[in-house]
Amino acid sequence: MSSNRDTTGVRELRLDPGAQALLSLDTMQSPFRELPPSAYANLLVVSSTAPDDVASVLDDAGADLSRVGQIPITGSEVDYDGPMLTSAPVVPDDLTGLSMRLSRVVNSLGAGRGWLVFDNLNVFLLYAREDRVLRFFDHVATLARNHEIYGVYTLVRDAIDDQTYERLRRSFDVEVDRR
Repeated sequence: MSSNRDTTGVRELRLDPGAQALLSLDTMQSPFRELPPSAYANLLVVSSTAPDDVASVLDDAGADLSRVGQIPITGSEVDYDGPMLTSAPVVPDDLTGLSMRLSRVVNSLGAGRGWLVFDNLNVFLLYAREDRVLRFFDHVATLARNHEIYGVYTLVRDAIDDQTYERLRRSFDVEVDRR
């Protein structure tokens, strides 16, 4: 279930526990402005955006950064020394390595209160074969759903073709277009 509740220009994404949402955004939109305040209390972010930048946006949103973790998606070393928990980076085509990290962390998020946000699925489609990416996100959405973790998977909709989008959206419970 999703809604477009509008409070001073901010539209919060409302999901049932365990629901997995595919969120379409414009190129430079942040998915974090769509989250309800409760998401910042127990949040795991998977993003190619540098941890310093993610931490800055979340701090501005009022998040307790000591309750946020990030798995950086990059081929470079990450130099972050802040309160947000970060793992070693994962290259965008290492879906097996990412799956292993997620499997270890998902239990600590807590059923009915943990949030998993994938910022920009397009990165994975750029570096890994499409069929692998589709299977991976089907697996991740099922894993999060089974653990009653709220899931938000963002993409730049205009950057992928209709056929790929149709195949991808089948893995999710809710589609939200905020372009």
